[in-house]
Amino acid sequence: MRVGENWDVHAPWAQMVCTTQIPEDKLVKFYAISNEVLDESKATDDNYGSGVIPLPWRISFDKFGKYGVTDYIMEMVQHYMETILSNGNVKSNLDDIIPGGPHTHWHSRVVDAWIVSQKENDYIPVHAHDNQTESCKISGVLYLKVPEQIGWTREQIERKDSNEMKIRGGQNGQIVFTGVGGGDLFSTTTHWNVPPQQGWLYLFPSSLTHQVYPFKGEDERRGISLNIDVISTEQLQLIEEELKAQKEGLTYNDYKIDTEEDAKANSMGYKVKL
Repeated sequence: MRVGENWDVHAPWAQMVCTTQIPEDKLVKFYAISNEVLDESKATDDNYGSGVIPLPWRISFDKFGKYGVTDYIMEMVQHYMETILSNGNVKSNLDDIIPGGPHTHWHSRVVDAWIVSQKENDYIPVHAHDNQTESCKISGVLYLKVPEQIGWTREQIERKDSNEMKIRGGQNGQIVFTGVGGGDLFSTTTHWNVPPQQGWLYLFPSSLTHQVYPFKGEDERRGISLNIDVISTEQLQLIEEELKAQKEGLTYNDYKIDTEEDAKANSMGYKVKL
């Protein structure tokens, strides 16, 4: 990555986490989605709210369309892809590993989404998302509701005042990302503790392990988690060429599933016009 004249920075081990504050008009819609999903879950699930590891309440994709937030999610994913691809090592790696490279443009879609509603003493153990959903490459968490006793402002997080951290419970209710680092003074930290902030979205690689600490006190810590797949224009062209070679007379959205490649393309939702 070029950061100045005759000065390039290489970060081959970096895993980027990007954050953005959600516009108020979009935040209200995401909150409405979460209320709708939780209300439906209360009415149909006898185990609602039981246990210290909260159950994931799945969001049907039509709700994003219903509330008009699909384009916003895709726009943020596009920003994320543009950011990580500014690191030349990441781009060259994708071009080498994923068939069809060099890749010029990326398309994205949500492959899984769910509500996490945590109460006092609830926690989420160490996990990653890349083994949860097929073709999941980017994940996200969007904070909708944060108890007052664990909530932080952006200014507090940037200051990282040790006395303030102690007063507010230290790691109470924080999400903790675990990455590559910690080997010496010049490496990045192994763990990154992030206090939750209402109305903020975090996007990160699906392979990045993380966990959520429990908190003390009343109220609810609520968020939306996302798993997102990306595919390049060049990959879609390869799928198109393979289908053309195997099939004749197919129309858009009308596949015969005869091969493993066909089945995978269809199950992923990629509809290629022949």
